[in-house]
Amino acid sequence: MKFLGFSLFLFFLATSVKAETLQEYTNKVWKLTSSQQEYLVKGKVLTTSSVKTIKKKGTNKKERQVFKLKAMALHPKKCSRVLRKLSQLENFKDWISFIKKSTYQDNAKLFTVRAEHALRPFPMIVHIIVERPTKIGTYPFMFPTGIFTGLKGHFEIKEFNKKCLFFGTSYWNGETTKIPNLIIEIFSEGLSK
Repeated sequence: MKFLGFSLFLFFLATSVKAETLQEYTNKVWKLTSSQQEYLVKGKVLTTSSVKTIKKKGTNKKERQVFKLKAMALHPKKCSRVLRKLSQLENFKDWISFIKKSTYQDNAKLFTVRAEHALRPFPMIVHIIVERPTKIGTYPFMFPTGIFTGLKGHFEIKEFNKKCLFFGTSYWNGETTKIPNLIIEIFSEGLSK
């Protein structure tokens, strides 16, 4: 009898917890305007990127660049269908025009991309340590090498009303690159889309 009473208590507790809505989630991670919310629901990719140069005081102090990025998209299909394609990291070269090569090493969780774009004066090879996305959840990532060594972030995959939401954020603070802030902002926002 005690087991039945406890089971009923758990059932009523579980059914009384309200599921988070899309708007509640977006308000928590990114305060969207009503126009941005509309664009998101219509399937547009939202991105914002900022790069600032910080000048250090004193001698022998190098300037630093600070980079922040947020991106969000709502796919019209369920996450289980979207993830079948998204998890095929090796095939990004076939789907995204400026990615010329893409590989994934499962044992090292290493995703490697060679990107060439008109805004870039030279090809960019990016190494990303990330778990292959195969289910709804949060996926931290990190750039172990390259011009943005130490860049960290995560992306989340969540489902709302049979639509798949992607939200990603990243941050980097490092020695100033030779790339102007505006070019980094434009390129990172374009890459996110």
